[in-house]
Amino acid sequence: MAMTGWYPDPGGMPGRYRYWDGESWSEATTDDPADPPPGTGGPLPPREDSHHPGRAVGIAALVLVVVVVSVVLIMRRTDDVGSLDLDPASAPSTSGWQSAGTATGSSTAPSAPRTADGSSATAGTCPAGQPADLALHPQDGRIHGGRLSMAPVPGYSDPEPEYMLSWMWDTQGVNQTTEPGWQSIFAVGEVRRTAGFSTTEEAAHSSLGCAIRTDWYLNYTGRKDIRDAAITVDGHPGWIVTAEIHDDTPQIRVAGDQLTFVVVDDGRQDAFSVWCGMVPLGDQQRLALDQKVLSGLKVGG
Repeated sequence: MAMTGWYPDPGGMPGRYRYWDGESWSEATTDDPADPPPGTGGPLPPREDSHHPGRAVGIAALVLVVVVVSVVLIMRRTDDVGSLDLDPASAPSTSGWQSAGTATGSSTAPSAPRTADGSSATAGTCPAGQPADLALHPQDGRIHGGRLSMAPVPGYSDPEPEYMLSWMWDTQGVNQTTEPGWQSIFAVGEVRRTAGFSTTEEAAHSSLGCAIRTDWYLNYTGRKDIRDAAITVDGHPGWIVTAEIHDDTPQIRVAGDQLTFVVVDDGRQDAFSVWCGMVPLGDQQRLALDQKVLSGLKVGG
């Protein structure tokens, strides 16, 4: 997770920035990220009535309260990770290194997400989604988003919309603070079939690119591709991309995350379902947990 500052609105509001204070998002937004933090004596930036057009003010406020409370509850070090009863996982094989500048090595993974015409995607190709635009799902104890579901994750937060997946819809995620200023996340949702997201492979690559390009990693230094391949999830075809994302944020002990996106063709003509797993590099317990959650994905609902 990033240091304090103004960031593009995680709710997807074009041209707006919201302040992250290290624990929660501010209610106030601004169109100028050079503004002082809210409540510091400078002019307060304007505030919208809702994160999502057509939503009532009360609902938007309730969502904000839930997010703030959830973040506060999980701002802790996890000392009982050994009680998660995880199966041991072997370290994945690695391929080529991609720095923030040039790419060498891997021939299977592109150096940047690709659009439908094969050109490299840019930040402008990340669509503005609505992560909290939730569909109706079965009340079966699983965490649903799009047509994917995952089992609850021991030691992580209760499910809530994952606003960091700002290019997606119908998201539900769980998170856990691994050290002050850094989090692990598992989430499900969906992406619309648009340019750069027209196949499962493109959507997986573009989702990885959007995560890197939308300020998840403020001190991004490069990535090392681990896996880039077709996959079958609960009998449905899809694509998986996994990369080590390296970040040199001061005062953070870990060197970055292992970040995975799985995009599944669930049979719809207008959308794909997506799973995201993000765990700290070198954290063997959570890396094993990542594989456990991935292997338990189901399609339907």
